[in-house]
Amino acid sequence: MWLAAIGWINCKAKNGLPPEARRNAFEMTSLKKGALWFLISMVLAALLAGCLPRNSASSEAKPRALRDFNAALKGKGTHGTVACVEYPGRRADLEGLLLKASLSRGGEIVEGGIPAEAMDGEICFELTDAKYVSVSSNLQGGLLIIPPDPLTLLLEASTPDGEAAQNGSQALSLGPYVQFPFLRWIFPTEVKPACVADGHTREGVFYPAWDIIPEPSPRYPSLVGTPLLAPVDGTAYVWLLPNEDPARRFDTVNAVMVYSPDTGFVVDLTHVADIYFDGEAWVMLKLLNGQKVTAGSPLGVIGPKDHASSIPHAHLQVFIPAKAPSNQPDDNQVLYAASTQNATANVDAIKQRLFLDQGLNQRLLLLASQFLGCEGYPWGELLIPQQLALVVDGNREDWANDEPVLSDKSGDSTAGETMDIRALSMKMDDNYLYLLLEAGLRPAGKWGLDFFMDFKAPNACGSSERSIKVWSDEPGAFTVGSVDGCPDSKPQTYPALFAWAEALEVRIPLVYLNNPSEARAISVKGILVDGQGRFSYPDYMR
Repeated sequence: MWLAAIGWINCKAKNGLPPEARRNAFEMTSLKKGALWFLISMVLAALLAGCLPRNSASSEAKPRALRDFNAALKGKGTHGTVACVEYPGRRADLEGLLLKASLSRGGEIVEGGIPAEAMDGEICFELTDAKYVSVSSNLQGGLLIIPPDPLTLLLEASTPDGEAAQNGSQALSLGPYVQFPFLRWIFPTEVKPACVADGHTREGVFYPAWDIIPEPSPRYPSLVGTPLLAPVDGTAYVWLLPNEDPARRFDTVNAVMVYSPDTGFVVDLTHVADIYFDGEAWVMLKLLNGQKVTAGSPLGVIGPKDHASSIPHAHLQVFIPAKAPSNQPDDNQVLYAASTQNATANVDAIKQRLFLDQGLNQRLLLLASQFLGCEGYPWGELLIPQQLALVVDGNREDWANDEPVLSDKSGDSTAGETMDIRALSMKMDDNYLYLLLEAGLRPAGKWGLDFFMDFKAPNACGSSERSIKVWSDEPGAFTVGSVDGCPDSKPQTYPALFAWAEALEVRIPLVYLNNPSEARAISVKGILVDGQGRFSYPDYMR
């Protein structure tokens, strides 16, 4: 009715106009009616569509139907063995889908819920290699044992909300497991192997491991200090085996063990120096403990001959731990214990050709049992460069132009002229802290000096103050620690150099102080120890 009313009003209006005007008005009205009818038809269509029952097949996208995948085992660098799939259909079929895989052998699941990763342009699934192999006993040579049963990859394709794609669940045959190599060379590229020994026994029992001596090069002319590089991606665990002889406390056996979650293997490199230069500064090896490392990154350097070696070298050992590290404080100790137990089955990494460079594998095999040929190589020393022209001899002449940072009146020591602390001078370069203490006559018996310093670098408990002690019965050493009992700065003893002649002169490597950029002396305390072990404190300066 409302359409008829509009037509009647328009008609009455046009009848009162002249003929020409009525003709123009008629044409305009026709155009308006056409547009109006188009608008009305669109509204009615929309209303009608809303009233009719929906056809789910036409209004919702059909679940995509995937074609059959192909799968194969492949080697992907330090990942070791992976399973890769190839899709023969359109790339658009896989857009927005999540791919996961499970691996089974003989009807039993080996690994499940493995997410897809892009590797070298392929869709692959990471296999934890150690779960698919076992290792023969040490006496049998550490051979990899691979069951002949074929592996099956169960592929699951779904949308992010969990809806399965059509033909998204596929079982793909991979054939028997194949162990691909995964180790990178443990030295820089220009460092070649020179001598190799594979004969190792522990408590009279053979176990497979390799000692490798590098060939000196123009850049690394001596054995000590030759860089060691991570052979795999993973987490580094450091264990410093102390020397039971107190007189040789710094003659430790240091091991860096890298656990590779991609493969499930542990690679152990032993006889590493306790410090190394990382390209920017000297750092303590133990700070690597629990840190993520990538293949090819620094793991330290070959250290000096220690009490468990006859010549500086790198000890290479590969094994499968009974239990993967679980971010516990004692993971390093557990792994080191496993590496030294006869029950641990070690893999002969070279005879099993686990190095990615197969030419390197062959060369190492050819060099086996030729260790004696390298005895004449220069061993070298691990020396931290000293930048200041100071001679640590206990004489003041190198300090003639330096003003003391702390001073005290003379003659106030309870021991007379002995341990009469009067002045402290201090210098630093990029590698060392130098101290000169004027403290009267050197005591005849046991003595110690406690330097209380602020290094402007808070520990985990918030304190940046440290106590540095030197003792007369521990030449070549100093002890540093916080006085707040914080676990990350408990007292530790490290190498240092000191001499007492006209004064006490001390040189401390900054690496053992965690490389502070500045230092402030707070106080100095003298310590005397009598024949009965009783302590006294004759003088104090602040």
